Amino acid sequence: MGVDDADCDERLEIGGSMISSGLKRCEINPAKEFVPVAACDASSVKIGETETGMIFAIRAVGVWRQQNKILYTRWGPLLFHVPNSEDVSQYREDESRAFGGLSLKTLRVLTRLRNHVERWTQEVLSESLRDGILLIDGSLTAGTPDNPAARVNKILATARQNNSIVIGISKATQLTVGGRNILGLTNDKDGPHQIDISSLVESEYPPYPVRFLGRVYVAKLSSDGFLFRTDIDRESSAEQAQQALERLAGTDVIFHGYPETLRIAHIFSTFTANEILAVQRFVASNHHITLQSRPSLRRSLFGPFGTSRYVA
Repeated sequence: MGVDDADCDERLEIGGSMISSGLKRCEINPAKEFVPVAACDASSVKIGETETGMIFAIRAVGVWRQQNKILYTRWGPLLFHVPNSEDVSQYREDESRAFGGLSLKTLRVLTRLRNHVERWTQEVLSESLRDGILLIDGSLTAGTPDNPAARVNKILATARQNNSIVIGISKATQLTVGGRNILGLTNDKDGPHQIDISSLVESEYPPYPVRFLGRVYVAKLSSDGFLFRTDIDRESSAEQAQQALERLAGTDVIFHGYPETLRIAHIFSTFTANEILAVQRFVASNHHITLQSRPSLRRSLFGPFGTSRYVA
């Protein structure tokens, strides 16, 4: 079971009267100077069910693009058993610390665990990267219990101290302007460009509890690419944000408008079917768990049409 990659943001609809105010299209001219680029991503997958809960695996990846090579580090798979019970007192102290004292409702716990691992990876990269660009999957919107703003602010501040800038790229967004998705604001045939919609977002959306910690752009990094919502650290100036996009477009390989470094991070973090089988075998061998095949009700009822996203 693939768990949501946190691509969807809180729904925001900006009034139609704001469409023409403050929107300025700026061309992106790829810069020839090289700049170090780092990217990270994390994914989670359901390994199986037990009598008392579910077993999940989480993995995070950091990728560094250098002038003549690409380096990467993988953390995980990290295994978690999320019980169905909400009684926290049944855990030993070290186990409850592993869950961060969170509510044990399965999906919320898993979402928080995955966000925790991904934010930790972003913190590591923000500390190690110097004079570069840090790419993260998703937006710089924070302020919910599952995604506290304090951690994102810390990552942004650390990157600034190291003279780096954080850029968040979202594969999907629900932000709309006048009833239209922001990714439909420009023509697909246009060249590389960006549109700053920060003023519209900030004027129409309350600052609390959800906070926009980045300037919000609609960006297209290559002529043959797609449009993406792109968030850039709001403490940077408009000129610095424009320069960062141009350096990114000139340094990284842009695959259909998407940075290759971030694409590699996503691919290396995703669990394959063979890896899921390997983790299942590891759990069975090391934790005295017996693997049992369970008849598929959907297959029995619907035959080849009984597909399911779940791994039994």
